[in-house]
Amino acid sequence: MSIVTFKSGDKTALTENFTRSEFACPCGCNSQMIEQELADKIQGIRDKLGKKIRITSGYRCVSHNASKKVGGSKQSRHLYGIAADWRTEDRSVNPVCLGILAQKAGFGGIGIYWHSRGAFVHTDTRGGKATWLCTTPGQYPSTSYNAFVLPTIKQGCSGAANRSATIMLQKLLKVNADGIFGSGTTKALMLAQQKHGLVPDGICGPKSWTALSGASKYL
Repeated sequence: MSIVTFKSGDKTALTENFTRSEFACPCGCNSQMIEQELADKIQGIRDKLGKKIRITSGYRCVSHNASKKVGGSKQSRHLYGIAADWRTEDRSVNPVCLGILAQKAGFGGIGIYWHSRGAFVHTDTRGGKATWLCTTPGQYPSTSYNAFVLPTIKQGCSGAANRSATIMLQKLLKVNADGIFGSGTTKALMLAQQKHGLVPDGICGPKSWTALSGASKYL
């Protein structure tokens, strides 16, 4: 693990397109840190996308992480400089696509966030695997039991993770995002699958997620 330490305001390059200051704690504290591997992997995704990426949260000091605005976990990887939340600068790429690309890049921790407060992805370089979805602020149902970053879902599926996944699918399909996988969602999914040259079976698995999110264009 290669941790880069620096002072607030340091704009030294970390990678071709990212500087240290982009990953800095916004409170302006003087001791900052970020892992080089984290920056390198996000750079790799930026290269694939061909789009600018905005780091919305990098390193967090203890005070900033615990602030009411952030409400971060006491075990947050942001505290150690090995995590970052990010999105494309122009918001043109959905977070499902970004999450799929993050898994391909080899991140250990991946959280896909798509709710009223934002659409972004969390990535960190922990040694183990932790993946989750967030469509309601403060709720993070785990998908770590799946080989793919998102669960395979179909009509009638239940459970917190499947409900969040259904909401994300409905947003991709541009139908009412109520989290209920009913006949309307099934019909819209089958039409989209057919459009993308997939078997129109109404089941959203890795191939469908990858095609519908647009991630297939970058893999």
